Amino acid sequence: MIRDRSSEEWIEFLEMGISVLIQVSILAVAGIAFLTELWLTGFSAVAVLFLTFVPAILEHRLRVLLPVEVTLFVCVFLFASFVLGEIGGFYEQLWWWDLLLHGSSAVVIGLIGFLAVYVFYSTNRIRIEALYVAVISFGCAVTVGTLWEIFEYLMDLGFGLNMQRSGLTDTMTDLMVNALGALTAALCGYYYLRRGDERIGRRLIENLVERRLAGRD
Repeated sequence: MIRDRSSEEWIEFLEMGISVLIQVSILAVAGIAFLTELWLTGFSAVAVLFLTFVPAILEHRLRVLLPVEVTLFVCVFLFASFVLGEIGGFYEQLWWWDLLLHGSSAVVIGLIGFLAVYVFYSTNRIRIEALYVAVISFGCAVTVGTLWEIFEYLMDLGFGLNMQRSGLTDTMTDLMVNALGALTAALCGYYYLRRGDERIGRRLIENLVERRLAGRD
């Protein structure tokens, strides 16, 4: 069952509005930090704000049409990690906050990777087994998770932050959680291709794919 076009447009508008609101919030954090001479926080906020525009930059440079959900997810993740986690102290107050972010991000990124491959798979532009689609999804999520760990290390090294917490232990724990989340997404994608089960989000996958294909016409 596919939702009508006006409903789809309203949902996309709402998702983009939330993304912009988060970006404005991060910009406000940067402004307040600079005004109060908290230079490290200010420069860190600017770096995080730049990352929220990465999906738009990739879309423009690579000439691909990314789901609005990608930008929304990036903004929400960075807001939860930097504003809530670093500034709000959620990392210290909630021991599971870091694990939650890495686990959920790996699942979502894995599903995004699956959708990207599935667009070509479903239109017969590529012919590969369902297993390899799942492997690509897994690899995408693990790669992004690894790059984030490198980003955390560089932020700690360059700006004196404490994003890695306990150093090697935190990094390895995050990587294992990332791998577990990526595996979950890959298995969901594989099971969908093999069975098409409604319970793992068939409607979500089909709606996202059809919107992307419609946008290419």
